This record gives sequence, C-alpha cells and structure tokens, in this order.
Amino acid sequence: MGWVLRLVEIGVEGSGRSIDVMEISRPGDLGDIADLGLTLSQGKQLVALVQQEIVTAQSRDHAAQRPLCRSCGAACQVKDYRPHQIATVFGQVTLRLPRFRCAGCGGTEAGHGWPSHCRSTPKLDQLRAHLATLVPYRIAAGVLEHFLPIEAGITHETLRGCTLKLGEDLRDAAAAEPAGVAPAITVSVDSTYIRSCEDGQRHLEVRLGNVETSDGARQVLAAVTKTDTSIAALIRRGLKEVGQTEDTELTAFTDGCSGLRSILVNAGITKPPFLDWFRAT
Repeated sequence: MGWVLRLVEIGVEGSGRSIDVMEISRPGDLGDIADLGLTLSQGKQLVALVQQEIVTAQSRDHAAQRPLCRSCGAACQVKDYRPHQIATVFGQVTLRLPRFRCAGCGGTEAGHGWPSHCRSTPKLDQLRAHLATLVPYRIAAGVLEHFLPIEAGITHETLRGCTLKLGEDLRDAAAAEPAGVAPAITVSVDSTYIRSCEDGQRHLEVRLGNVETSDGARQVLAAVTKTDTSIAALIRRGLKEVGQTEDTELTAFTDGCSGLRSILVNAGITKPPFLDWFRAT
C-alpha cells in the first residue's frame, strides 16, 4: 500500500498551492504487528519534510516585506538572498532570507525584524533545557536524537551550554507581573550538598528557596553558592511575581544556620524566621 502526503497552502483569499511532501509505503497485510502504522524513521522524516516546507513558505512571505532605510527612511529593494539555518524541534531548516539596499542613499538592511543571530527556536531551547534538568546531558542528547529529527546541536556539550545560557536569561529577566495581590506569603530557605563520588572533584553547595501564597501561587528557586546567581535576588523577584505589596505579611522558615538567615534579611525579610519542622524534631 502506498500514500502520497500532499501539503496544501491556503492563501488569504482562498487561493493556494500544493506540494507533494513524501511518498509513504507500508505493507497492507497486518500479519506482523510491527507493520502497523508508520515506523519511527518514517515519522521523523515526515515531520522534518513538513517543517521545511512550512518554513520555506513562511520565509517566502517574509521576504516580501520591505524595510525602511534607517538613514533616509526610503523603502529598500532586494539586494540578494542568503541562506540561514535554524535548528527546530522537527529538524534543522534552511531559510532563504533577503538582504536589502536603499536605492536612495545606498544603505543596507539585513532584513525586516529578523534576529540574524538566532540559531535555534525558543521551543527547541526550552525542550533541551527541560530534558537536561531531568537526566544527565549525555542521556538527554541521546533522547532528542532518537525521537526527533534533530541534526544540529545534539551533543551533550552543546546541550549543557544551551541549558546554562537559558538559565542565565531566566535569572536576568525582569519579574513577571503578578496575577493579583497576595495578603500573606510564606518563604522557606534551605541548603544541601551535591558531593562528587570521584577523588579530586569539587563538592557543590546548593541553596534552595520556596515562595508560596495561600491560594497556590508558588515560585521554587535554587542557586549554587559562590556563583553569579544570588538566591536572595531570586527570592526578591519571586516575591514580586506572586503578588507582594507593602502590606503583605511575610512568614519565613529555615534552620539555625546564620548564612540562611542572612539570605532572608538580604531578601527583605527582617522578621525572625520560624524553625522548620524537621529541625525541631
């Protein structure tokens, strides 16, 4: 049995174009359950081809936009086209992006609102970082390579760099606007050690914080000591994101460690904290 997957593009006024993306051949006899549906390799090939065709159509429409010259304000004309590769969840795609030149002053423009430094989509970056927080980098890279048609950036070194970069962006991002005002917020701080099992390797002290309101709004925070990430700054941002105001009552829990208590003070919580329950037993 055979099928031809045809992708139809529908225009604004109903007009459109179609393209045959892939020919699929599978046995019609289901005597072997392994012949049921698509294989993993066929599925990966399918989504990769569909992704490339959709991106090609998007880049074609994007190229029709003409930016204004930043020097004289006149409309620019197409100078030439340059290929640009982007890694996506469904494979690496190639875009044909135009470069523009102003007919009046001769100035050049790279494109219309396109981030030329971008090498991967935010969705792929988020997926890499999510898997890297669950399993070691090498295993996460193997999972991505096995299930998705990803060809670029699948080594564990690349995955580690991407995860750390995304973490830095989240750390430096401005606090999100809270959904409402929180009359009371509970803050807890603790620390733990991640000890290396090999001789000569360093041990890491991780400080963790939890900011929570009575209606379920919550921020979980963590930072390694002696790094550029301040757990006190993360707590302050977490308090803002769950709705802290000048009238919000703050209740803190931690142990008797002076370092953890100083973190609470640096985060703006001057009221003495309560001893957490497992320390009191």
